[in-house]
Amino acid sequence: MDIIQRHLRMALDAARMAIWDSQIIDGKVIDSVVNWVGWGTGLLGLPPGDLAQPFAQFLQFVDPEDRDRLLNTMQEAVDCGSGYDVEYRVVWHDASRHWLAAKAHVFFDEHDQPTGTLGIVWDITERKRIEQDAARERELAAVTLRSVGEGVITTDEHGKTQYLNRIAEQLTGWGNDEARGLDIATTLPLIDDNDAPLAEHVALQCLRLRQTISMPSQNQLITREGRRIAVEESAAPIWSDTGELLGAVVVFRDVSHERKLSKQLSWNASHDMLTGLINRREFELQIAEALHSAKEEGHVHALLYMDLDQFKIVNDTCGHSAGDLLLQLLAKMLQTEMRDSDILARLGGDELGVLLPHCPPDQALLVADGIRQSVKNFRFVWDSRTFELGVSIGVVEINHNSKSMTELLIAADQACYLAKERGRNRVHMYQESDLRLARRQGEMQWVSRLNEAFEHQYFRLYAQPIVGLGQRADAHDEVLIRIQSGHGELILPGAFIPAAERYDMMTAIDRWVIRAVCRHVAGVGDGAAPSGSSPGRYSINLSGTSLGDEGLHDYILAQFAEHGVAPERICFEITETAVIANLVKAQDFMTRLKALGCRFSLDDFGSGLSSFAYLKALPVDYLKIDGVFIRDIASNSVNRAMVKAINEVGHVMGICTVAEYVEDDSTLAVVRELGVDYAQGYAVGQLRPLSVV
Repeated sequence: MDIIQRHLRMALDAARMAIWDSQIIDGKVIDSVVNWVGWGTGLLGLPPGDLAQPFAQFLQFVDPEDRDRLLNTMQEAVDCGSGYDVEYRVVWHDASRHWLAAKAHVFFDEHDQPTGTLGIVWDITERKRIEQDAARERELAAVTLRSVGEGVITTDEHGKTQYLNRIAEQLTGWGNDEARGLDIATTLPLIDDNDAPLAEHVALQCLRLRQTISMPSQNQLITREGRRIAVEESAAPIWSDTGELLGAVVVFRDVSHERKLSKQLSWNASHDMLTGLINRREFELQIAEALHSAKEEGHVHALLYMDLDQFKIVNDTCGHSAGDLLLQLLAKMLQTEMRDSDILARLGGDELGVLLPHCPPDQALLVADGIRQSVKNFRFVWDSRTFELGVSIGVVEINHNSKSMTELLIAADQACYLAKERGRNRVHMYQESDLRLARRQGEMQWVSRLNEAFEHQYFRLYAQPIVGLGQRADAHDEVLIRIQSGHGELILPGAFIPAAERYDMMTAIDRWVIRAVCRHVAGVGDGAAPSGSSPGRYSINLSGTSLGDEGLHDYILAQFAEHGVAPERICFEITETAVIANLVKAQDFMTRLKALGCRFSLDDFGSGLSSFAYLKALPVDYLKIDGVFIRDIASNSVNRAMVKAINEVGHVMGICTVAEYVEDDSTLAVVRELGVDYAQGYAVGQLRPLSVV
């Protein structure tokens, strides 16, 4: 028997277990005596040795939070005669806590009175630590899933829903408990951009292929309530430690705003924001398609180029707001006059274009004359004044003999020009002889008028302030050119700059402006400036043609030297499109002058949609944000987002930003709120003449 007990003790010692033996007195556990044998006392942090210990004394080793529970469990087991299986904590003399587990049976005498218990007790501290660590990790993972900003759904290996985080519940409309066990296609129903269910759900595809799947960004989620939400989703497999596929985790997010913004930007790229008509770029694409069908399939189309005859009068007498409204109303009226297949576009300013698909010349002339008559009958009222308009229309046939989209537009433009020359408010059908005639007449007219302006000093300079916002106090001026004819008429650059560019006169004009500004800086006070003081810096516009002028750099240096002008006082403004068209020359030109102290401003920034790609290659000091984004920024969230993005990128690159066309206080407030550095427009400063010696 001693051998058996010795072997039993050795086995218990190896398992780090001890005998749990107690003597019950009067059926009360609290009055019992616990017998410890051998090393069992070590479970309480005591030295090894046999020990008979009153139960009340033993309870002093039990964690206070577990005492009542332990006593009640043991007493209930004695009362019922069922035995017990319990876990509890003990506190050693060094204040360390240890977990113990105990199992015991209750023994009774011949009168069914409990006499004692016998069982085993062992240390489970390490097991409890592992369980707590695992529970902590599970809770941390659950908290993380609940708090991430994307929807997360997990499935089992058959695609049955197991878990939804809080965002997934909000997006799908399903509660976590309700969705558990449902097919993932029910919990997360997806359709494509054609409103058709997906051929295979992303989660099921992931489970079938046993790999991560990312879906295109055009899908939509149908919520439990039937709403549609644009989403991007992906799915990844969940693996066990042994490599078994346990299920999939689907991550998805609401991209409604991004998709709406993308569509808006796409629309903006192809449409005129004022009238809602397609813009020149998109119109040219439509003409190219029509030309392709004419050459490949023998179809005949017609192109109309229209110029409003009295638009300038409305703009000059009533202001740009009236002109804008006139264009909007006229565009709506013309759209009602056309077939569904006809394409109306705004080509710029008061110029419109119409593409008439599958329309022979005779029919095109009838349509054009109908448009002319509609415009003539149209009446525009502003502040009790009524305006009657006219329109000159050039018509050109698109057939298999047509050469290119560019030549078609030139031909239509020249036919429109001849319609204006022959009395306005009429229609002219393009003939082969028209181009040579119109070019000859145009060259004679504009070359003569521009040469006259040089000869008689008809050029005039005006300055418009660029005002610093926030901490920026270094206001400067943009220099603008006009022609004042011998009759006193003030001609805006929109009228003569296109002609000057077409007939290679822009370099001469740019040089005249550079020289005139240097003369002003050297010796003439700006009497119209506040307090009679001149601003510190002037911005001079340079054309794309001048960027290719090999001698312009030396000319600028000569003017600086002749008039004693510090290069720091001059900033050159170049349009984004001009820079992109002459990128290599522009980089060289800007770098050389920048080294001397000149500054550079990139005008109309944002209009090209590829602006940021070129920006890093240019030594630019200022970005002038395109006015099309500024004009209605107070009411247009997309424009506001565009300006915010341009402003932030500019600042990250160390470039100051300028908002153009800030015409009212509400626009100024938004621009200031977005943190734009400078503002330019009637809300912060009017044009004033710039005197030149």
